[in-house]
Amino acid sequence: MKNLQWQVSWARFDRAALLLIVLLAFALRAYRLGAQAIWWDESLSVYRATRDLGAVLANTILIQNVVTTDTLPALYFVLLHFLVPFFGTSEFALRFFSLAANVATIPLLYVLARRLTPLPCSPGLRASTHTPLPQSPGLDTTTHTPLPCSPILRTGEGPGVGVIAALLGALSPFYVWYAQEARPYALVLFWSTLAVYALARAFAPKTRRVFRNPSGLRWIMVYLLSAIAALYTHYYAIFLLPFHVVLIAVLVWRKQRAWIMLPALPLASAMLLIPIIRSSMAGNVGAGPDFVPLDIILRDLLNSFTVGITVDMAQIFWIDLVMLALFLIGIIRITNYELRIGLLTYLFLPVLAVFAASYFRPIYQNSRYLIAISPAFYLGVAVGIVALARRWRALAVPALVVFIAGAAISLNNLYFDPRYGKDDHRAWAEALRERVRPGDFLILDSPHTEELFQYYARDVVSWQSLPILDTNSPSADLAAIRDAYRQNARIWFLEMAVAFDDPDARIAKLLNENGVLLDRVNFRATSTEIALSLFVPTLPVAQAGQIAHPLEIAFAGNLRLCGYSAPRTLQAGRRSIVELFWLLDEPVGEDYAVSLRLVNAAGDAVAQWDSVPLGNRAGSSTWRAKTIVVDAHDLPIAAGTPPGTYHLQVVPYHAATGNALGDVVTLGEILVVNGEGQ
Repeated sequence: MKNLQWQVSWARFDRAALLLIVLLAFALRAYRLGAQAIWWDESLSVYRATRDLGAVLANTILIQNVVTTDTLPALYFVLLHFLVPFFGTSEFALRFFSLAANVATIPLLYVLARRLTPLPCSPGLRASTHTPLPQSPGLDTTTHTPLPCSPILRTGEGPGVGVIAALLGALSPFYVWYAQEARPYALVLFWSTLAVYALARAFAPKTRRVFRNPSGLRWIMVYLLSAIAALYTHYYAIFLLPFHVVLIAVLVWRKQRAWIMLPALPLASAMLLIPIIRSSMAGNVGAGPDFVPLDIILRDLLNSFTVGITVDMAQIFWIDLVMLALFLIGIIRITNYELRIGLLTYLFLPVLAVFAASYFRPIYQNSRYLIAISPAFYLGVAVGIVALARRWRALAVPALVVFIAGAAISLNNLYFDPRYGKDDHRAWAEALRERVRPGDFLILDSPHTEELFQYYARDVVSWQSLPILDTNSPSADLAAIRDAYRQNARIWFLEMAVAFDDPDARIAKLLNENGVLLDRVNFRATSTEIALSLFVPTLPVAQAGQIAHPLEIAFAGNLRLCGYSAPRTLQAGRRSIVELFWLLDEPVGEDYAVSLRLVNAAGDAVAQWDSVPLGNRAGSSTWRAKTIVVDAHDLPIAAGTPPGTYHLQVVPYHAATGNALGDVVTLGEILVVNGEGQ
């Protein structure tokens, strides 16, 4: 009876601990879920989820009216397709599905650990393995009925392994990253883990005679559905099927070995995916990953499973080694060699299969494609930590603290360090909104990023993506660029650096050869390079007689202000253009900057815009002497600016130091009026 009471106490502790761990997992994944912009891969999820169901199932993506085939199967996108109408397409809403799938995986880690590492046997239990637990409010005696002392499933590590495994999964920065991404990786992890747990339940000691036990048959159906769902979520789930064969063999080889053919049914269902896989491979010839040696794959997986992908591997590799040591201790502590083989197979057989397949065509890109094997690592580490706690308690807590410290560092980087964040597509979109003018045009250098551009800047400016894919003709691209220059005063050029669209940077070369680059700004990115450039057909110059308000103001550095042109009335909440006319008496070797301000009677600035005249690629260091250049300066007037008369002021300064080139000059008076709706 003591043993039964001990188990009841552990069961209560486990349930309470699991609830807290799941809540912790949810909090870590929900925190700043929508803080980062979606990146290119996520924009593909947006595209597929927002098309009609037929297009989603067909795995097609239309780019410049060219039909392409997506590289991922449809199930994740079908489910997201049905969620979008209810929750929308914000970054938070798109990613919440992945969050939910990953949080649901945490209890699976717990029950999988308990299933494979059950309570230790005791003499009382050996005598009567079917003794029911005392009834207790809220306790599921069916779930917690002690398993027999199975030579297959017993490891002797007790209920703590389930709690530790769940805690490792909850804190895993690797899991948090993909729980905060609108891609199928969190979902394939859920399906794959559920499939393994279903096999463990279907062929547990009490249900090995599957056809004689309705519970066993139910779990067989759960296995089939989850394994098939995993395959239709991500193709790499197929590499777990050999492990499923091994696991069934470990569980039932002596009595029902015919069941090892069960994974053939999910494999047969994957035959329907072959045409899509072949079409996708044909469309990506020459664009896939390079061959990755096995040792690099293993190190990448170890680091990802330990501290995620938001750390510098070289600086934190010692934590990887600690976790590897704990995993090896766990493997050694599993006294039953069959279960030891099963866990090692769970972790390494899919890796070896991917590596072997890479000799025919390289397919390993990064650790996310093998996220489904990560539970094996966390189970092994959990057994190792509990084993330390039993023999060297003084080492167990520090070992767990090492993992927690690594997770804390990685999660801090994920949440707050831009160096490890997703590409900042919001920044270029905001910069474009601030500077675009009526009549501007934008060229997007990467047709494959059309959906991403439209997600953040759909209605900002007229645009076209180049190169033209269906012709792949330099002459067609040149004609498009010349038409853009002929029909528009300014051309914005947004580069996303997708190598297989424009590997030779042909569009940038054509823009430079046929126009003038005024400005270029780079934006933070980790998976690619992002730059927004401004081109004009010719350098904007003027004659003295074209200046509306001529002036003759000399500044230091051979700079003169020849006049300005500004509206007499400005509307609050709107952005206006003030033209400044500059001239250099002699060439200079530096770029000057200009501060344009609107000040009230007290001398306080109510609007200000600082920039290099023309742009950072056409500054004063590039001007010819005695030529009047036209600097069309933006002046935004904030909504709510009190109506009244203000003074327009300007002062040039050294861009490098901020030191003024002369006194502030008042150009004239401007009337600010209320904006519409104010």
